Amino acid sequence: MEQRIRRDSALISLVSEFEANYENGNIEYLSDKVFFKLIGYYEGEREFDKALDVATLALEQFEFRSDFYIIKARVLLKMSAIDECLEHLEKAQTIAPYENEIVILKVKALASSGEYDAAFHHLESLKDSALEGDLVEIYLCEAEINTEMSNHDESFRSLKKAILIDNVNKDALEKFWTATELSKKYIECADFMSKIIDKNPYNSLAWYNLGQSLSFSGEYVKAIDAIEYSYIINPDFEDGYIDCADLCCQIKDFDRALGIYEEAISIFGEDNELLINIAECQMYLNKIKACKSNLYKAIKQDPYNDEVYFFLGECFSKEEKWYSAINAYHKAIEIEDGVGEYYLGVARSYVAVEDYNKATVNFHLAVSDGPEQTHFWMEFASFLMKLGLHEESLQILDEAEEYTFGADLLYCRAMANFFLNNKEQGLEYLKEALLEDYSLHTIIYVLAPELEVDKEIRSMILYYAGET
Repeated sequence: MEQRIRRDSALISLVSEFEANYENGNIEYLSDKVFFKLIGYYEGEREFDKALDVATLALEQFEFRSDFYIIKARVLLKMSAIDECLEHLEKAQTIAPYENEIVILKVKALASSGEYDAAFHHLESLKDSALEGDLVEIYLCEAEINTEMSNHDESFRSLKKAILIDNVNKDALEKFWTATELSKKYIECADFMSKIIDKNPYNSLAWYNLGQSLSFSGEYVKAIDAIEYSYIINPDFEDGYIDCADLCCQIKDFDRALGIYEEAISIFGEDNELLINIAECQMYLNKIKACKSNLYKAIKQDPYNDEVYFFLGECFSKEEKWYSAINAYHKAIEIEDGVGEYYLGVARSYVAVEDYNKATVNFHLAVSDGPEQTHFWMEFASFLMKLGLHEESLQILDEAEEYTFGADLLYCRAMANFFLNNKEQGLEYLKEALLEDYSLHTIIYVLAPELEVDKEIRSMILYYAGET
C-alpha cells in the first residue's frame, strides 16, 4: 500500500513538473519511459488532448519509433479522429509492417466508422498467423466490436475464447462479466468460471465473476463466499469488498457486511460511500451512536448527500426524537425529492407526534413516488384504520390495485372488512392472503391484537401454517 502511494506521488510530481515546463516552453530531452508514463497518466484521466500533445512531442524526439505512432493513433481513435488515426497507423506500418497492434487499431477505427465487414475480415486474416498472446488481443477486439453492434452472445463467446488462452487477463475477465450481464448468460458464466477456478484457484476475478453470476441466480450465500475469495486473494480489490458486503446487506446479514465494510475502509480510507454503508449497517444493528458518528463524518465530506440525512432521520426515529427526525428527513427531501422512503419516514414521524394532517400529506407523497411499493400503501391503509377511517382505508387499497399487488395489501383489506363488520368478506381476503404469503399474517395482530383470541381466525391461521 505504501509503495503504491509513493509510486502515485512520484507520477503526480512528474506530471506537475512536465506541465510547468511545457507551459513555460522549457521542454528539452525526455526519455521514452517518461513519455510512456505521461501519456498513460493522461489517458487514464481521460485527458486525451494532453495525451495527444505528449505523443506529438514524443514523435518530434523519436521520429522513427513505431510505438509512438501507434500510441498517437490510439489516442486519436479515442478522440474519434478516425482519418488522422488511420494516417498515423499507415506511418507506423511502414516502420513495423508485421506489428499486429497496428492491424487491431485499424480494425477498431474501421468499426468506429461503421465498416464492420471490413473490420471482421481483417481480424479473421490475423487469426491464421497469430501467436497465442496476439490471439487474446484479437478476441478482445472482436468482442468489443460485437458489443458495439449489440451482438452480446457473440461478444460473450469471443471473450470466453480469450480467457481460455489467458485465464488471468484482467481486461478479458472484466469485459466477460459485462458481456454476461448484457447476454444474461449467468448460468453459463458460473459454469465457465468454475472451470477456470479449477485450473487456477487463485484467480481473483474468476471468483468475483462466479459470485456475481451466482447472485443473479439467487444463490446469495454461495455468491457471498465466492466474492469473498476475490478480495482474500487480492486484498487491493475494492470492488470485491463492496459487492460482497452489499450482498450481505441484501440477505440482511448486517453484522458480516459491517465487518467487510470496516475492513475496506481500513485499507482504502474514509470514502464517503463506505461511511454511509457502514452507518446503514450500524443502524440496522441498533448501534445508533456509532452510526450517527459516521453519518456526521459523511456530511463533512459531502453535505449534499440525501442518503446521509435519511439515515440520520432513521436514527432519530429509533431514538424517538421525532422533530429531529422530521428535520433530517426534510433535509433529504430538499436534496432529492423523488424518493418515497423519505416521505414515508416523515409520515411515520408525524404520526408519532399526532400531526395526522401532515402525516396524511406525506403518505400521499410516498405512494405517489413509489406506487409499485406495496409497503407504502400498506402503511397508509394501516394508519387510516388506526384512526377508525375504514372506508377511506379501502379506498386507498382500491387505488393501490391499479399499481401493485401483494399479500400485505390483502391482509389490510381483510382487516378493513373485519372492522366494517364484513366478516365473511374479511375471511375470504384473509384466506387469499395466507395462501399468498403466510409469513406476513402478523400484520393482522398489529392492527387488532384482540384477533389473537378469535377462534375462527386462529383456526384458519393454524390450518394454513400446516399447509406451508
